[in-house]
Amino acid sequence: METRFLSQHSSNPLEVHSSDARNRAYVRQYRKAVKQAGGEDQSLPSSDDPLDGLPSPAVQEYQNHIAQLYHKDKNMKPGASTSKQHLQRRPVPEGYVDLDEEMESDDELAIAEQEPRPEEQEPEVIVEEQEQMEDADAEHGSDDNQQGDIDEELTIYLKTKEEREEIAQEIADLQAAVPQLTQDYKIVDRLGAGTFSSVYKAIDLGYHTKWDNSVWHGIHRAPSSAYYQAEARPPGSNVYVAVKRIYVTSGPERIRNEIAIMEDCRGCRHVSQLITAFRQYDQIVAIMPYHRNLDFRDFYRVLPLEGVKAYFRCMFRALRDIHGRAIIHRDVKPANFLFDPRTGIGTLCDFGLACRIEKGPTHGQCLHTPPTRQHPHGKIRPTEEHDIEYIKKMQREARQKSLWPSDRVGYPEKDTRPPSKANRAGTRGFRAPEVLLKCGEQSGAIDVWSAGMIFLFFLTRKFPLFQSSDDVEALMEIAAIIGKRKMEKTATLHSRTFITNIPSLSQEGVSWREFVERLNPKLREPPKPDHRFYPYTTPAWSETRPPPSSSSPTSHSRYSASRYSSGSRSPSPATQESYAADIDNALDLLEQIMQPEAVKRMTPRAALAHPFLKDPDEPDDDEFVPHPFGEGVCGDYHFHDEVTEEPCVRVRAANGKIVVRRLMAGEGVCIGRMPCEFHKKGYGYD
Repeated sequence: METRFLSQHSSNPLEVHSSDARNRAYVRQYRKAVKQAGGEDQSLPSSDDPLDGLPSPAVQEYQNHIAQLYHKDKNMKPGASTSKQHLQRRPVPEGYVDLDEEMESDDELAIAEQEPRPEEQEPEVIVEEQEQMEDADAEHGSDDNQQGDIDEELTIYLKTKEEREEIAQEIADLQAAVPQLTQDYKIVDRLGAGTFSSVYKAIDLGYHTKWDNSVWHGIHRAPSSAYYQAEARPPGSNVYVAVKRIYVTSGPERIRNEIAIMEDCRGCRHVSQLITAFRQYDQIVAIMPYHRNLDFRDFYRVLPLEGVKAYFRCMFRALRDIHGRAIIHRDVKPANFLFDPRTGIGTLCDFGLACRIEKGPTHGQCLHTPPTRQHPHGKIRPTEEHDIEYIKKMQREARQKSLWPSDRVGYPEKDTRPPSKANRAGTRGFRAPEVLLKCGEQSGAIDVWSAGMIFLFFLTRKFPLFQSSDDVEALMEIAAIIGKRKMEKTATLHSRTFITNIPSLSQEGVSWREFVERLNPKLREPPKPDHRFYPYTTPAWSETRPPPSSSSPTSHSRYSASRYSSGSRSPSPATQESYAADIDNALDLLEQIMQPEAVKRMTPRAALAHPFLKDPDEPDDDEFVPHPFGEGVCGDYHFHDEVTEEPCVRVRAANGKIVVRRLMAGEGVCIGRMPCEFHKKGYGYD
């Protein structure tokens, strides 16, 4: 029996998810244990059963839960609490009619729940039938959508007894510290724990009846890959959220910065959306949508190349949108990108280290400009702004010092130079050269470099690659690949010198293409289709039945609605020639996003237009990009209040007069060439 552990990162659950065949086996074992505990035979499970020692109250709770699911009144809706402790979450106004309630849902879970259940049959018979269905599903590799909600709510029982007790204590402590949380959320499991926060899985009790969720859902259109964010959850279904408890070890400014940045990122594609946040004394809680995902280590070696494309389309769309808002994530890594390889959908999360692009403490010292809208990664300054002779002199001295014996190369014992200060937040192994060189004018290029590192893991099928203990070692790891000459040039760009006398460090190094080919000799051999992962998990849909929604945590997802316009099927296996062409495109993209000089590094927008990621069957990415507030076709009607800095729009009232309406973060976003929701009609944008 395989043992699974939780990651120590605050947003990286490494649990077995409900669509995993192993999960079905666990659930079947669990049901058998329940029958044994509740029937005449009271024998205990075997010693190798993960449910060994299951407390009888938990069994009783499970039985009650199953009974409610199969015998509940179909018209009964989740109870709504009257708490008003939430900030930035708008209650549903009186007389509100949910138009989706009367519409036919395209979610398999909702369809299954609308079908009549055999209420007069014995529960044991139903369990037997379900087990047979699950066995059949496991054989054919299909997802058990009908059991999706049950599995997600009971994932805590897949953990050891000691871990369940620990999680139960944490949940009780959180509910005691923030009592208003229990009025609107039912916490069912822990997703992860880190130094500054813990994240829990919970059910949003008031999603269907209490809240207006349009603000955090956004207005992405159906052809967009981010439509899963905007799609409303099926009526009557359990809606799961991630409850992030931020510890008091985090400074107040850091907490304020994270929440403010997440508010500004509302509407961004493939970015974890902030639903609400509230405080109880020194306890801060943030609520975000829950996204099912798998541990990166479970799929990076075997994910089909089309799945890798889906991974980075989502990644670069997220980076394009946040960089357009002058925000750098600063901690892009697999643990902070929640990717479900069964659906091809990924979501960037954890903005605890994110920052805004501002002028650094070394403004004007680097040989490149700060980032601008025309040059998101900056550009090299004109030569007349440099002291060329001084730069050449420093380079000559650095090369001469590189020839010295080892006892003379290193840091001066008494260094009189002022210390360099720059933001170097991030995770080791993912920091870009400009971060390691303490550049004061950093840009979104550091996120692109980190994404390139993840791309390396996919292509080499090795993770991790760099394991340095400090910045100097990290620079040497990079220099060992790109060579001494490129590293010297990169250091000069940031007004630094690179000195080393390591004899094995070559002058020219190797290209990233050659590096990948050396580490992965089977790079160009097309693998067999893996029906566990996207795109081969996608079922063949008939023309009369639309694809299921990607927003539901229990359904299959389509990466783009356009692919299903005529009932498409899973793609055919790649030929040797087509696969080799794809690999060549992938290596070309890698070279450009792993460019050591930040000003030459490819931008997310350019990466999305690269032949490796560009889908000829889909419109250009510019059609779906959400503009920052105040930009887009109706940007002239958008502004920030001079006193409160609240976002506002000018709209035409019923009497024809122009009035000002105050908005919440996430409202008034223009998508592509389309106006925002307030200026669709009557402003010439129809």
